[in-house]
Amino acid sequence: MQFTIKFPPINRLLLICLAIVTVLLIIYSGQQRSIAQIRSNVTVDFGLPAATTSMSGLLHGIDTTKPPDNFIKPLQPKLWRVGRLDIYDRVIAHGAEFQLVVSDLWGYGSNPKGWPYQNYPAWEAFIRQLAQQNKGKKIIWDIWNEPDLRNPFWRGSREQFFETYKRAYKILREELGPSAIIGGPSISRYDKGYLANFLDYCKANKLEVNFLAWHELNDSMILFIDDHVIDAKRNFKQSAAYRELKLQKIYVNEIVGELAQYQPGEILGYLYNLEYAKADGACRACWDTTGVQKVSNCFNNTLTGMVTPNSFEPRAAWWTYKAYADGVNSRVMSRSDNDRVVALASRSNPEGKAQVLLGYFDRNYSSATSISLNLYNLQQLGIQKGQKITIKLEKIPNHQEVAVQKLVGVKQETFQVDSNSLNYVTPNINVHEGYLLTVSK
Repeated sequence: MQFTIKFPPINRLLLICLAIVTVLLIIYSGQQRSIAQIRSNVTVDFGLPAATTSMSGLLHGIDTTKPPDNFIKPLQPKLWRVGRLDIYDRVIAHGAEFQLVVSDLWGYGSNPKGWPYQNYPAWEAFIRQLAQQNKGKKIIWDIWNEPDLRNPFWRGSREQFFETYKRAYKILREELGPSAIIGGPSISRYDKGYLANFLDYCKANKLEVNFLAWHELNDSMILFIDDHVIDAKRNFKQSAAYRELKLQKIYVNEIVGELAQYQPGEILGYLYNLEYAKADGACRACWDTTGVQKVSNCFNNTLTGMVTPNSFEPRAAWWTYKAYADGVNSRVMSRSDNDRVVALASRSNPEGKAQVLLGYFDRNYSSATSISLNLYNLQQLGIQKGQKITIKLEKIPNHQEVAVQKLVGVKQETFQVDSNSLNYVTPNINVHEGYLLTVSK
């Protein structure tokens, strides 16, 4: 039996009105999420030095002459991961460690000899010749790139990669001696199980792993990067079980995913979390351009997309790395109550000014935020009570591939310092952006 309930006209009208109100509330609430304003609080203490290792580094991105050195020098790269030897002198001249991806020289299935596991004698002969030709060079030997990715970097089994590493390691050690730095496995993500298997194999076969490496390229996982590094230190580098491997360093030798490659806020999120966890080095990854005619930023001499092709004009990503490098040698303590707002503070940049580099990142949330900056121990900057200081705020805009000739001025104000601390509130900033605040007398 079927029942039909009929409402009086007034009740039907009321229900329709309630439905309309409900829909409007849902729409309004959704809009509120995207335009809501929040306040983030950042504390900076210029009296607490925070010695750190620079995370400025690159993957590929140059040839023997391009881009010009004046675009490289301000970035002060400390680690450079490459698959060619003709740029060795240029990389070393810029003060970076030279990490050679041996598999790039061998090739990924395109080599007439095939994959190493298909012809181990050829692989061993290749490694021996490579070692003999480069004796005396300061090379960090990275045996293979992303052997956990079947397409395109490795078609064999995990065990076949371990064997490939073993054969390369033994020849490099034989030819180059005990001081050679050899490691890996440079997998595509932090996989604790894979890393443990690799290290256990090396331990069983009496092989050293002088550096442990993996990649962080998931732009939705920026908040977990520091956890990964800390976990690897605790379970592998600092573990007595692996002491005989002589594991010295942890490199995250590819960082910044494809979506974030041009976004200042996300880039700073990567750099901050790696610094916080005290990684030993990192390299900015390279991806395809965003246009219809896609070109790899690995091999167009654009510093992995940080400058424009051919004309070499700086993009926002370049300014982000420059501002980061400007402050890394005088880093001081900073902390934020919003884990998606990061602050990298320094006592002195190359212009002699204190600076705070701010980044706001989030892949799933688009609210604006103002930042309340509490600056402590200003006397450490040579600022006395009663003295006037100038605070300048500039934006590193999220302009993607568009060239950025200079930072965008937001505001500049003069304050009289009445104590050793100062509170400064920024205007609302948007997600994906970066900001540079400088303090001068």
